[in-house]
Amino acid sequence: MTDKQLLITVGTTKFEKLIENIDKDDFYKMAIQHGFNKIIIQKGTGEYIPKNYTKYEKDINVQVSTILKNFENVIKSSELIISHGGAGIILESLRNKKKVIVCVNDLLMDNHQVELASSLDKEGYVRYAKKLENITKEVEDVLNGKIKIKDYPEFNYEAIPNVIYSMIEN
Repeated sequence: MTDKQLLITVGTTKFEKLIENIDKDDFYKMAIQHGFNKIIIQKGTGEYIPKNYTKYEKDINVQVSTILKNFENVIKSSELIISHGGAGIILESLRNKKKVIVCVNDLLMDNHQVELASSLDKEGYVRYAKKLENITKEVEDVLNGKIKIKDYPEFNYEAIPNVIYSMIEN
């Protein structure tokens, strides 16, 4: 049987609110109902350690770690990604044609995460989940197609050098 994998990642910082809100019975039940049999939780440096999944171990394999090795491979093998608002993970996920639900860590000083999440949500490329207490419903709405997420266009790796060259020539 092929794994249907869900990735939850908070980067290298603490994002207790996200981890606490996915570590609930309704979240695990919803994931199982939608056919997920594997969840990878990258919890960063936060102190909260998910534990409620142990009730569902016969139905779903949950792996919790601080940092993930082979992160790009984990992204590639995940069907859905619930992520903090870091540009790197969002763009890597979009490049790999993954559905992404972005949760912004409002404890961080910089609001660039909100700007990026809002902009990509407005364009329909990600779902910006503004209220973490509603994360299960947000995920369910994406999985049921109630909230549409479209594929990000192919990356043009020559675009930036071409812009730079045109600036130099002028």
